[in-house]
Amino acid sequence: MSEMIFRERRGRSKVVLNITSLIDVLFLLLIFFMITGTFKRAGEMKLQLPESSTAAPAQAGVQSHQIELVLLENGEILLNQEKVASGEVLDRLRRLHEADEESTVLLDAEAGARHGDVVRLLDFVREAGFSGVAFGTHIKTFKDPTP
Repeated sequence: MSEMIFRERRGRSKVVLNITSLIDVLFLLLIFFMITGTFKRAGEMKLQLPESSTAAPAQAGVQSHQIELVLLENGEILLNQEKVASGEVLDRLRRLHEADEESTVLLDAEAGARHGDVVRLLDFVREAGFSGVAFGTHIKTFKDPTP
């Protein structure tokens, strides 16, 4: 009787998958999306500003010399995104005016803020020597009711 002769079985060659280039591409995509992504400003607040139908959009050039003064509904005052006590506002505004006399003040008072507090802040701005004051509002857009 004859014997069957089989070929020797060789183990399969191991496949080596080099993922270094895949990781490089992944990091490049991650960096791309981080750089081009839109991020929310860190200290940005959602204020409930009053609406105005006659307000004009802010001019781009004025933004560089603008001091932001915010009055919240609960009476808290923020000066350039920093909480300030009511008694310190005038002194801080005077120092800011001395540092840059051409700057203007943007007064953002929430819709529910007390009128007396807004007038008091406006007086502080004028006493500090600022000549330009702007009030922050949401621009109200009207839709034409006629079809």
